This record gives sequence, C-alpha cells and structure tokens, in this order.
Amino acid sequence: MIEEALSHYANVSKKLYPIIIVLAIVIAVVALQQATKTEISTDYHGFYYPDTPGMTEARIVESEFMGVDTIDILIEADRVLARDVLEDDVLDMTAEIVDTVSIVPGVFSVSSVLDLGKTREEIMSRPPSEVAKYVNTERQYSLVTVALDSADVPDRAQLVQTFQKTVAKVDKAKGTEVTVAGMLTFFYAWEEAVRSGFVASLILSVLTIVVVLFFVFRNPITAVFIMVPILVAVLAAFGTMHFINVPLNFLTVMFGAITLGLGVDYSIHLVQRYHEELERGNENALNIAVAKIGRNTIFTSLTTMAAFSSFAVAGLRMVAEYGLMSLIAISFSALSVLLFLPSFLVLESKIGGKTFDISKISNTLGLRGFIPNMMTRLSEFSVKKPIAVIFFLGVGLVLVFYGMSQIESVTDEDMWLPEETPVVKAGNIIKDEFVKYGHTMILVQADDIRTPEVLGTMAEIKEGVEDVPRVVAVSSIASLLNHGPDEKKEIERKIAALPFDLRRQYVTNDYTNGLMLIKIDREMAETEYVVLLEEIKDVLDYVEMPGDVVFVPAGMDVVGSQIEEIMGKDKVQSTLLSLVLVIILLFLALRSFMGIILALLPVLLAIIFAMGTMGLLGIPETFLTIMIATLLLGLGIDYCIHFITRYKEERGRGEKLEDALRITSSTVGVSIALTTITTILGFLALMTVTLIPVQDFSKVASIGLIFCMIFVPVIISVGLLFHERVIRRALSFFSWRS
Repeated sequence: MIEEALSHYANVSKKLYPIIIVLAIVIAVVALQQATKTEISTDYHGFYYPDTPGMTEARIVESEFMGVDTIDILIEADRVLARDVLEDDVLDMTAEIVDTVSIVPGVFSVSSVLDLGKTREEIMSRPPSEVAKYVNTERQYSLVTVALDSADVPDRAQLVQTFQKTVAKVDKAKGTEVTVAGMLTFFYAWEEAVRSGFVASLILSVLTIVVVLFFVFRNPITAVFIMVPILVAVLAAFGTMHFINVPLNFLTVMFGAITLGLGVDYSIHLVQRYHEELERGNENALNIAVAKIGRNTIFTSLTTMAAFSSFAVAGLRMVAEYGLMSLIAISFSALSVLLFLPSFLVLESKIGGKTFDISKISNTLGLRGFIPNMMTRLSEFSVKKPIAVIFFLGVGLVLVFYGMSQIESVTDEDMWLPEETPVVKAGNIIKDEFVKYGHTMILVQADDIRTPEVLGTMAEIKEGVEDVPRVVAVSSIASLLNHGPDEKKEIERKIAALPFDLRRQYVTNDYTNGLMLIKIDREMAETEYVVLLEEIKDVLDYVEMPGDVVFVPAGMDVVGSQIEEIMGKDKVQSTLLSLVLVIILLFLALRSFMGIILALLPVLLAIIFAMGTMGLLGIPETFLTIMIATLLLGLGIDYCIHFITRYKEERGRGEKLEDALRITSSTVGVSIALTTITTILGFLALMTVTLIPVQDFSKVASIGLIFCMIFVPVIISVGLLFHERVIRRALSFFSWRS
C-alpha cells in the first residue's frame, strides 16, 4: 500500500514537476526569512527547566542582590620590557579604566589597586593581604573588579560589548595588555563562537557535500538538485525554531549538520536506485526508486525520529530542546526529499546536462573504485570467514571496554573554550593569582529579616556551617552588626546606618530576602563540592527555624552541582527509551525478530566501539557526548534497514545468499558508504565551532558512523549466514524428526 501510494506520487511528480519545484523554492524563501530571526542564546539558565531544584532561589539571588554578577578587567605588564603594574603610567591607565567603566549603566561599584593608594609607595605600605587582592606577587598583573546591580543590568551581551568598547578606547600604557574577563564575558565569547561557527559549519558542510556529490554522480546539475530539497528542510527547521521560540545554542546549532547528513542520506539512496534502474533500461525507474527507497525512507526516518525523541523528555532543558528540534528536522528532511527530489530528478532528465569524465579523481578519492570494492569485499570476507570476524571483534572488544573504563565526566566551564582564547587565558590568570577561595550562598526568606529571631538563627547557622570541612568563613547582615542588638528598632537603625553598597550585598530593599555568603576552599573536586553542599543542608535541617522563615542553599553553583546526576539519568533514560521505540518500529518495518536482531547488533557494536575509542583518545564525557549512543542508534538503524530490505528483495528474486549479499553490498552498500562520507562531512563541519565539547562530539560521531558503515555489511552478513545455515537447518532437522 505504501509503495503503491509512493509510485502514484512519482507519476504526479512527472506531470506537475514545475509546480512542485516552484513550491519548494517558495517554502525555502519563506523559511529563510523566519530562520534569520532565530535568536542565539547562551544564557546558562536555559540549560535547566524552571522547576529544577534551586533555580527559583538562583534567580532571586541574581536579580535582587547587588554585586552577585561581576566583570573582571585584567591588566598585564610585559615582563620582557621590565614593566610592572605599579608604575605611574600604568596606574594612570588604571585610573582611566576605573573612571570610564564606573559610568556604564548597571555598574554597582568598581574596586582596584587605587583603593589602596595613588602611588607605588602608598600601595606597598598597606598590608600584603590587602595588596594581594589587586596585585600579584610579581606585580605582573593587576585586577579591576566591577560589581553589577543585577536588577539594573541591561542585555548582558550588550553590556559586555559596552565594556569591551569602553576599555578599547582607553590609552594603553606602553607594554601593557588589558582584557575584559569574568563569567559574563565568558558566556559572550561562547555566544560569538556559536554564532560564527553556526554559519561557517553550514556553509562548509554544504560546499563539501556538493563537491562529494559531484565526484560521485559526475554531473553538477545532479549534485545541486540533490542539495535543494535538503536545504529546504534545513531552512524550514531553523525557521520553525523562531516560530516556536526555541533559541539557537551550542546544542541546537548541531541539528543543522544532522539535517544535512540525513537529507543527503535519504537522497543518495533514492538517486542511486533511480540511476540503477535507468541503467537497466527501466522506463519506470522513478516509480520503482520512489516506491522502494521511499518506503525505506519512511521507516528509517521514523526510527531515527524515535531515537531522537527520547531526548525530548530529558532532565536538562537544552537537551530536550535539541531532541524536539532534531525530531522536527528529521521529519522535514524525509518529507522534503520524498516530496521534492522526484520532481528535480524529472527536471534533470529534461535538462540532461553533461557528465564529466573525472574517473581518475574519483578513483583517487575512492568514491568510485575503492568504496564499492570495499563494501563488497567486507561482505564476502564475512561470509567466507565468519570465525575470523568473530575473533577480530573479540579482540577489539577487549580494547574498547578498556577505553570505556577510561572515560571521565567533565561539566565545568573550563571545558568549553580553547585555552588560548583571551577571556579564558585572563580567567585562568585571575583564578591562579587572585582567587584564593570560592563561594556558595544561603538565601534567607522572611516577612522581615530585621528581627532578633532571624539574626539569631543566622548566627547559629554561621557557627554550624563554619564547622563544615572546606568552609573558610561565613558572612551575612548579622555578622556586620557585631553582636546583634535585641530590639527590632535598634536592628533597623543599625542596618540603615550601614553603607548602601555594603548593605545591598546582604539584604534587599524591602528586607524580605537576605543572603549568607559562604567562603570555601577553591581546590575541590566536583564530588567533594556535592558533599559540602549536603553537609550545609544538614546544618540547615538541624537548626530550628523561627516561624515561616526559610533558609535554603542558593546560586547557580547549587543548580550546577546536580548536572552530573541529571546527565547520568538522561543518558540511561534516553538510550533505553530510544531502544524500545526503535525495536517497535523495526518490527513494523521488517516483520521479523531475526531482522530486529540483525538491524540492532551492528549499531550496538558501533556504539560500544565508538565509546571505547572515545576513552582511548582521552575525550571526556560532556553534555554532548552522552547523546552519542542515541545519535548512532538513530543513524545506524537507517543503514541496516536499507541493507536488509534490499537483501530480502534480491532473495525474493531467487538469488542465492552469497549473490544476494554481493548485489546488496555493491548497490546499497555503496550508498551507505557514500552517505557515511557526506554525513561525516556534515559533522566535521562543526569543527568550525570553537567550543571544545562540540568539536569532541563531531569527532566521536564521525568515528561512530565509520564503525556503523563497516559493521553493517560485516555483522549482517555473518548473521544471515548463521541464520540460513545453522538456525534454519536446525529447525528443519527437528521438524523432520517430529
């Protein structure tokens, strides 16, 4: 029924191809207009759902208290020129920087070495501990810290741009370098990496794929016509992002490569089958290609969508959005290829076009000689020497299981940008030279903070928390009032007498929220930090709270401490859910439990080998690499369905097992190899995104696809041989005996 409907649509394409082509172009133009409006966001709040534990408190802290957000300005003196940051012209430059940034909207306060004095002598006369806050021991670096009023901060990206432009206008002292740093600047650099890498990756992947298609089909018209429906799908997917208000981030930026890869995958299988039927002299070549490959495309797209749909229920919001958009993009790829490519193939037959003789180049690249022979030989070797295949797999599994044991999980911000990035270099210097301690916080919520009961509880919590290992000190509004007066009016008077910039770091204007700052040892592993937060919670549980007052750990560090647990759950949940959905769809497509096993085994092995290789190469597990298993499951099943269905088709024509495998490997096997190359090019184009986890993801995904390409003909051939010559004979024997 499906094949009949698709064959009928092929006839429609033959008659109405001009209208269908115009429709494709119109959709592309409209989608492009919407796609250009899609926003780029690197707001780390967007990583999580609003109901993630700690998110509400984190937003209160960031929006209600002054000084929580900061921007650092690092001044570096060139030691080769024998300069230091306390020379007169450098101090004059520092003063100019302080003056210019102080008037930037959203700035709460600015602190620098000039707070200690205006000359070298005045500064060096102060206690070394005070000097160390602003100048390192060798006097090579000086730090200017800008505290921001979160409630008054405009667009954060715009704020960073303002700081960078403001600092750039300052007259630099000879032999000095000034860098704007801090977390806001880091995320701005992150956003710029996504923005520039997104455009570059799409352009590079399109160009390289077109070149490969040209060498494969030797006709520029064919190469371009194949790409048009795929580009329609890509533009439609990004246009949909704007329509449903999903921002472009370091995760969703990747589904462009997936859309291109899958679209080319679907297209190559269709065009290869079309050309194969033409070479046979079949007048209904388009109908056969659309019917046979179209049916496979429907099922392969559904299985891939099923795999990616598991991300939509992930605990991390950014992963869920990626799953949703991948789901949309995959459906658009399949629909666009099935709806529009047949019409472009009709137009190609009308135009004709010159076929270039580039056999030497194609053979050199392996696109017309090596690849077909490799796929056929892999299948033939597997049938002739299945024991050797099992032996090599066993040896390989020993290595990859060792590699999997070496995988480490990384979740901190240091993993994102290359170390040579200016903001990263400056940030590392600041951490090494100036940041001796880290911080976490406790948010206090009450009708009025200014009561003896609340301040007394703060003092009790302070005493308990300071006994927690790795905690250095605890400060709050209570600690600023010395011993804390007993009368509420006296408390109100003393708090009102505190300097505004000091008071607003600990209490809000309406005194309903207070903040306790906990200074902690910075040199802690992630697991140690999680334990520390648990011990702080234990202190809060132990202390008796007055009335309706709430004391709760707060800040994005508290939210971020859950990331590894969420990642672990998402990894297991998404893999299992996608596996269940894929098995169901495989049964509908292949109608055979043996077919399900043959389709799954090569992909599962490819996943294991990819993860093992990842460990052997020292690539850490991040937000992105946890999705590799599901990604390969979705893409690899595509290869298996095409291979198995073509084998069954050849067997249905009366071909023997060896001959059916040879034909399948020399036709579908070649298509699988070519689609692997083009899909890998799509993923490798992501190397233009200068975010290290994105680059690692592209490497591991490419490695996994190579394993899929190799294992599909090898494992399926061995499996079919075992099924034909062992299982069936055994069943026949027992049937005869009975």
